[in-house]
Amino acid sequence: MKYRNIVWDWNGTLLDDVEVGVNTLNDMLTKRGLKTLSQEEYKDKFGFPVVDFYHAIGFDMEKESLHEISVDFVETYDLYGREVKLHTAVSKVLAEIQRRGYRQYILSALREDLLQDMLTVFSIGERFEKACGSDNIYAAGKIDRGLRMLKDCTINPAETLMVGDTLHDAEVAAALGFDCVLYSGGHNSEWRLRQKGQVISRLEQLIEEKLS
Repeated sequence: MKYRNIVWDWNGTLLDDVEVGVNTLNDMLTKRGLKTLSQEEYKDKFGFPVVDFYHAIGFDMEKESLHEISVDFVETYDLYGREVKLHTAVSKVLAEIQRRGYRQYILSALREDLLQDMLTVFSIGERFEKACGSDNIYAAGKIDRGLRMLKDCTINPAETLMVGDTLHDAEVAAALGFDCVLYSGGHNSEWRLRQKGQVISRLEQLIEEKLS
C-alpha cells in the first residue's frame, strides 16, 4: 500500500455542515446589519484563519473581539445543530477503509472536546486511532495541531493521505508532508480547490481511485 494512514478533516469533509454554517453566519451578519451571503458566495470566500474571513465579509474587528464573534458563532451554530448530519456514505467509506487495514485520524480546527462529543453522537469514534482538535474556538488553523499530532502518533508523513475540503487543508498537508485530496462537497468552491490539487466530488472515490 502506498498509504498506511488517512487523516481526515471534520467540518465539511465528514460532517455535512455547509448549510448550517451559512445559516449561522447569515444570522450573525443580519444582527449586525451586514450583507448576507449565498452558499456560493460563502464557498468562494471562506478560509483560514477565520478572523481574516470575518474581516473580509464586513465584521468590524475594532468594535468586536475575535472572542466575542467566536462565542456568537458557536452559540448560533448550536441553534441549527439538530440539522447537521454526516455526508452521504461516510459511515460506509470509513468502515471499508478500516477493513482494508488503514489507520484513520481526524485533524480539525474544531475544539477537541466538541469534536469528541460529535464522534460519539454519530457513533463513528471507533473508526479512528485519534481525533485531534483545537484547544480553543478561534479556528486559526491546523498546522500547529498537526505538528503535535505527528509527535504524539506514529505517523510517517510519506505514507499519509489527507482528505479535506478547503484550501487550508491543502496547506496543512503540504506543511506536514502529506499527500492530499480535496472534497468539493464542503466549505470551498471546486474552482478554488482545483488550484491546489486533486479534487473528488464523492467520498467513495477514495476507495475506487486512491486506495484501490
